[in-house]
Amino acid sequence: MSKILFVLLFSVISSHAFTQKKYNFDIPARAKSNEGVYDWFVEQLDDSCDSLLNEMFCSLDIDTDSIQWIYPTNLYFVLHEKCWDYYSRRVYIANDKDKIIEFHQKNISENKLPQSLFDLNYIYRDGITTLILVEYY
Repeated sequence: MSKILFVLLFSVISSHAFTQKKYNFDIPARAKSNEGVYDWFVEQLDDSCDSLLNEMFCSLDIDTDSIQWIYPTNLYFVLHEKCWDYYSRRVYIANDKDKIIEFHQKNISENKLPQSLFDLNYIYRDGITTLILVEYY
């Protein structure tokens, strides 16, 4: 029994270390730059979801190599650090069952950020993966 636990623990630690070494972060929220974040998400998602993610960015006319990622925990800090006290937000929601991208407009400001910032979360429940893409602009 202890061998099984050891092997399981070793494989979890190895895969965690491999991911961190490959991307220089274990999860996107801890990334020091935007490099590799999109690839990390694509690697975590199945083919159906990563094509939905590509479709979301295509509909926004955003090149996936130039995505500027932000995380809600950092948003307040970044806005005030750069003296941006305004922003607008759009939320895009899709799931791999319906494959329909829903759009919700939130927090519309007359001012605009210098570039769009994106946050992506995904939830897997009952065999369905839901993607929630938030654009701050």
